[in-house]
Order: sequence, then structure tokens, then C-alpha cells
Amino acid sequence: MVDEAKPTSAQLAGSSGTSRPAPSARPAGRHRKAAAQDEDATKLQFGEFADGEALTIGEVQTILQISRQAPNVPPPPDNKVYKQTVEYVNEFTNADANVAENMRAALVARPGFLNMFEIAQIMHLRPEKVDVAVALIPSLERYAQGDENEEILQQLLEDVRGIARYGGGV
Repeated sequence: MVDEAKPTSAQLAGSSGTSRPAPSARPAGRHRKAAAQDEDATKLQFGEFADGEALTIGEVQTILQISRQAPNVPPPPDNKVYKQTVEYVNEFTNADANVAENMRAALVARPGFLNMFEIAQIMHLRPEKVDVAVALIPSLERYAQGDENEEILQQLLEDVRGIARYGGGV
């Protein structure tokens, strides 16, 4: 009985003497391409992650710290990716948990105005003006029309920067 599930390296190289064609591209590659077409952050299209939570780097740091201190939890993985992630969040976290909570509260005070992704980006990037926010977060372009919504976005940006600067609530 021949195991056809896994071709040998000789079969893959074509040196087996048979005329069996090399395996074609995996269907998963086509699936990933189709999924990538459904994902476009500039249009707030996140494919299978649309219902996920967008976290700031500080929130990721908090989760990593809590997960290391939780009882009955296995120790953190001892691998390069985990260690690099911890180093990255420790270096680039720019707000403590209370400040982040206050910023998020200010941004969600207008339900439906901003997407979760936009909220996380504004919290981390803290742009000063709407035009800078649009350059950094292209999906915000819908609010750069010189109308009431642009004024609302500008006020939200100022609120977030004030909270970050002074650490207070809204």
C-alpha cells in the first residue's frame, strides 16, 4: 500500500522516474487571497475579524501582564515571538490603563460615530487635527467634509489629547 497523502522529496523533485505532476498550489492559498479581498481597513472591512475587538498596545500589555499573574494558568511561552511581543508593547505603550480607559470612554461617548479600529488607532496615535487623523487613518475621511461631523471629530481628538496629557476624565 502506497501512502499518497505525503509525496516523498524525490517525488516533489521529479527524480522518481514517474510522470506524476508536482502538487499544485494548496487551495488554502486561494482562500487567503479571497479573504484578503474582503479586508480593507481604509473601508473598515475586516473580513473574519470584523466582530473582533481592536486593542491598543497598552491594552495588549495589560492583557499580557494579567495573563502572567493569573492563578492556574500555564507559564507564558518561551519563544522568540512571545518575547518580542512583550518587548514591543513595553517599549511602545504610551498610556496607563486608567488613561486608556478614559480615552476610550470619550471616544465611545458618541455610539456609532467611530469604529472600534478607529478608536484604537486614535488612542494610540493621538493626531492633533482632522487632516492628520485622515492621513493616518484613511477611513476617517468621511468626517473631513467641513461639516458638523468634522467639528465633532476635531473635538474628540482634542479630548483624547487632553486626557493623555493631563490623565483626567472627560
